[in-house]
Amino acid sequence: MPYQYTPSPWQRKFHESNARIKVIWAGRRAGKGRAVLTELMRAITAASKSPFLASKEMAKASGLKVGEDLTHTLEPAIHIWVVAPNFAQSRQAWNELKQFIPQEMVVRRKKSQGGGRGDGWKEDERSVWLNLKSPGLARRECYIEIKSADDAESLQTAGPDFIWITESQDIKEAAWNKLRPMLNSSGRLGRGCIEGIPPFSRNHWFSKLFNWAQKTPTEDYQAFQATTFDNVFLTEKQKQAINDEKSTMPEAVWERMYLAKQPDGGTGFFRPSKIQAAANCKESLFPDETQRYVAGLDLGKKQDYTVLVIKNARLRESVYALEMQGNDWVSQIETISREIDRWKIGDLRIDSTGLGDVVFDHLLNSGMPVTPFKFSAQSKYQLFQNYYIALENENVRFPTSWSTLVKQLEDISIRPGGNGSYVFYNETNEHDDWVDAELLALMACDPPGYDNDEYDYLRPIRRINPLRPKPAARPSRFLTAHRARKSKERLKLLELEPDFVEMK
Repeated sequence: MPYQYTPSPWQRKFHESNARIKVIWAGRRAGKGRAVLTELMRAITAASKSPFLASKEMAKASGLKVGEDLTHTLEPAIHIWVVAPNFAQSRQAWNELKQFIPQEMVVRRKKSQGGGRGDGWKEDERSVWLNLKSPGLARRECYIEIKSADDAESLQTAGPDFIWITESQDIKEAAWNKLRPMLNSSGRLGRGCIEGIPPFSRNHWFSKLFNWAQKTPTEDYQAFQATTFDNVFLTEKQKQAINDEKSTMPEAVWERMYLAKQPDGGTGFFRPSKIQAAANCKESLFPDETQRYVAGLDLGKKQDYTVLVIKNARLRESVYALEMQGNDWVSQIETISREIDRWKIGDLRIDSTGLGDVVFDHLLNSGMPVTPFKFSAQSKYQLFQNYYIALENENVRFPTSWSTLVKQLEDISIRPGGNGSYVFYNETNEHDDWVDAELLALMACDPPGYDNDEYDYLRPIRRINPLRPKPAARPSRFLTAHRARKSKERLKLLELEPDFVEMK
C-alpha cells in the first residue's frame, strides 16, 4: 500500500518553496521527517527527468560539444545521501524510508556494479537500490545510502543529487565542511534538507546557517521553523503529555525540544548569566567551626585532574577546592583524607564508577563519611538537571575567582542519546572535572531554604563503623606500606581498563 502523507500547514509552506537547500528548526514530533522524505522523493523524480548535458564551460575546457549527453558518466545515475550524527541515530530515518518507498521499486544490485550485495534493503549497510520503471526517463537507477557523520573523513563521494542531514544539532562542523561542497557537484541536482532542533550554542554551524538563511533567504537557501504544536494531527491527549514534560526538565530544554527555541544568550546547557550570578562569594582557606561542610570528589582519569570541592551545607556555597594530577593515587588519597578531617566533612559524594570504586573502598575502610554515586545516562541527567534548577533559582554559589569552573560550566552541552536518554558533552572537548565535583558537592547540601536543625538525623554520620572490620588504631600514615603496595598494583591494573563513563 502506498505511503499516505497529508501535509500540515507548515509542511505545505515548506514544500511550496523552490529553494535548493532548506534549513529546518522543528520541535520533536513536528513532522519534519515526513516532510523531508517527501522532498527526497520529489528530488528523485526531478533527477530522473534531468539529463547531464555538457555546458559551455565544460565544452571549452574539455573539447566536448555543448549539450552533449554525459548522463552515462554518472554512477550511480541518481545518488541520495541520508546523513545522521552516528549510525544509531540513523535508525528513525532508515525505518521511515522503508515505510515510504514503494517496495516494487526496490531491486537487486549486481555485484559487479558495487553498492553492496543481495536483494532489497541492506540492513547491515543501510542502503538500497531503486529502479524507476517509467519509460522515457533520463535516469532510472537510484542509490540511497545512510551515512554516519561521526567520522568526517569517511564522507567522500563524487556528489549526491540530494542530501538529507538529520539531527544536525549533533553533527560537528568538520562533517558539515565535508558535506557543503557536495551540494555543488557537476551533473547533480545539489538539493538538500538540513534539519534538527536548535543547538544550545549560537556558534554551532547549524545555528549560523539557520540564522543566515532566515535573515537573508535566497534562491539557494531558505529557513523554516515549526513547533511540535504546529503538527495539527497531534491529539489533545498527546499535547497534554508533552506539556506535562515541563515538570520533568528545565524550561529552556523543554522549549528547545518542543518549541524549536534556542536558549537566550546561551552557548550551552547552563545559562551564562546564571553562572555569572552564582559566582559571588569568596574562597576560604580555613573552616568555620560554626558551619557544617560537605564535599564532592571527581577522580582524574587519563589526563584529567582529581578535584575535591567543599561546600557549606546550609548556605549551599563552595568555599574550598583542591586540584591534583598524577598517578600517585596513594598520595592523593592521603591528601583527600587530611582535607576531610580538617574541614570535618559530614558527607563526601564520590563518583564510584571505574577507578572511583577502588578509592571509595579505601576511604570507607578508613572511616570516612563517603557516599558513592554511579554515573549513568539517567543519573547524570538528574544530576545536571538539579544543578540547572539551582542556578535558575539562585540557590547555589561558588567563589568569584573560580574561573575554571565557570569556563567548564559554560562549555557543557546536551544532545539526545538512545532510548530517550540524553548525553552531556563538552563543546570544546576540554576537561569537566570541576563541574562533576561541584555537582556532586551540591547533591550533599541541605535543601534550599532549610533551616531546621532536626534535619541532622537524615545526614550521613561521621565515623560510622565501616561494613568491613578495620584496625582499632588508625596508622600514622593513611596506608601501611603493605596496603600501599597492594593499592598501587590494583590501580595499575585499572589504568589499563577504559573509563566506564566519559563526556563525549
